[in-house]
Amino acid sequence: MGIPEQLSQIPSEPVDIKYVLLLYEAEEFCNLVLNGYLLDHASNVQSLYPLHQICYLTNKLMAYINKREQCQYKDPANSSCWKRPPIEEVLAKLATQFVGVHSRQCIDEAEVAEHVLGLTCNLAICQYRKKLSRLSINANGSLVPKDCADKDRIKKSTWLKALLAIPKVQPRFAIAIGKKYPTMKSLLKAYMNPNISVHEKEFLLSDLRIEGLLGDNRRLGEICSKRVYRILMAQSGGLITNDIESGADFFGHHQPVGLYDFDG
Repeated sequence: MGIPEQLSQIPSEPVDIKYVLLLYEAEEFCNLVLNGYLLDHASNVQSLYPLHQICYLTNKLMAYINKREQCQYKDPANSSCWKRPPIEEVLAKLATQFVGVHSRQCIDEAEVAEHVLGLTCNLAICQYRKKLSRLSINANGSLVPKDCADKDRIKKSTWLKALLAIPKVQPRFAIAIGKKYPTMKSLLKAYMNPNISVHEKEFLLSDLRIEGLLGDNRRLGEICSKRVYRILMAQSGGLITNDIESGADFFGHHQPVGLYDFDG
């Protein structure tokens, strides 16, 4: 695994990355669990680093346990002193009783090295990634319902995915808007028209025809039209979506903020 090229462009100033990685060999981790110290240990680490993510990384854990169990099965007399630690139960408690604490099991040293290298690179790079805006696309179109007939079409369109990122905008609503305004730029151009009143802009999309679930066509409607306009033209990115829909913003002739992340 090579070092990403992005790291060569990162400034040399030290950066405080709030992440704690604890690496344990299998026997050491098993002893920690058998003695009942793991959960207390996690609490102590969290008290020292309250704002950090904490990861318990183990090497050959299950292979070690399986080997000890096989030895115990083959020769019970010499292995009677060993007791299988409740690994699954303790790891489940670690995940459910703590916030920001998780575990990772690696099968050998090579996987440990790959994980540590990948983690280090990603933690370094993510400090300099561009922050997502309110209309940034979530997980490459994961907002699209699995049973959506136009799923593939929407996933290929940044503009349609941006429309779906607006609360309560269904895929068929986005398709109807996309047919009339194939790009974000085309819709914003209409919204920025100084010859049209704000009231007219809010209802600009209301008469667009959408295909109903039963094949019948109906209007997009005033509610969705107003919602799309107010979200796209909101001046303040810090307002709650419901407040924007209720008019808790000034909608004048201005350029919308934070919306030019999309080429379409």
